[in-house]
Amino acid sequence: MARRNSRRQVDRFFMNNCKIANELRKYRDLAGCLNQVALSGERVRRPSAAADYAEYYISETLSYLDMVTANAAYTLMAGGPPDAPFQADDIARIMAGSMERRITAKKREEIEACLEKLAGTEIYILADHDSQVEQDLYEGTFLPVERTEKEGKALFSFRPGEQMPLYLYAEHHRQLIQVPFCRLRDDGGDRQTRHNNNDRMLLLRHYLLQELEILLYQNNKVEEQQIRLLKKDREGNEMGLLWTLGIVGAEEAKDVAAVARSVQRSIRQLLDSWQRSGYLGGLQYQMLPDKEGFGVRIASGGRQ
Repeated sequence: MARRNSRRQVDRFFMNNCKIANELRKYRDLAGCLNQVALSGERVRRPSAAADYAEYYISETLSYLDMVTANAAYTLMAGGPPDAPFQADDIARIMAGSMERRITAKKREEIEACLEKLAGTEIYILADHDSQVEQDLYEGTFLPVERTEKEGKALFSFRPGEQMPLYLYAEHHRQLIQVPFCRLRDDGGDRQTRHNNNDRMLLLRHYLLQELEILLYQNNKVEEQQIRLLKKDREGNEMGLLWTLGIVGAEEAKDVAAVARSVQRSIRQLLDSWQRSGYLGGLQYQMLPDKEGFGVRIASGGRQ
């Protein structure tokens, strides 16, 4: 686990980028059953194995917001004193990359409920066929915290000696992305367009940053990412980014095409701002037309 310092020195946000975490973010039918994920990469422990894979069980369905909240909790666990209690406000500030952020009472209750949901979720990862990690089993509470009340305020504390199993697994895979806090907010110094820091923008920013970090990583073989806002699988189930982030649902009565256009404008604004700041380096991007589901195509090495 990352070395713990004073919480005031936390300046980087950790994103879990292991395959299991990415499946939990994307799919909604994984809870209550045994799931198997195929792995790739250099073999370390069992070079004679025919294939690397891991199996996992999770007791609850987690939303994209749940997973971002878990990333924030891990960031706090890794960067702050392990025995220091924290509030939902601390998690909200870390998610936004701003330690001055203020939240409403409603948002505080939402984050508290999310933390309690994660604390009530169990996860088991059987990794005996995964040659890239250091142990065969990762198990326990998804987020090992306890809630107490003090002067009418909810306080959360990490349980001593316990870790977050999915994050320990990602550590052993070296699949924790670190993003500077400044990327999580709009800094005028970077000539960025200022946005309303609501859930839609916050989750959209987190999603784009994770995809960009994958492309920017110098040893990564991925050269292009296509992010479609409207997309269906072979069975006709909605699985585009609007559904992944929870921006719209299956029962949504809104004009989803209009929502997609609005979200696509936000994507362009974020990418334009990051390009002006120099963050994107040589990455190039092109907006997708409505016939391709809206969204964006991002490529490295001058590919379009």
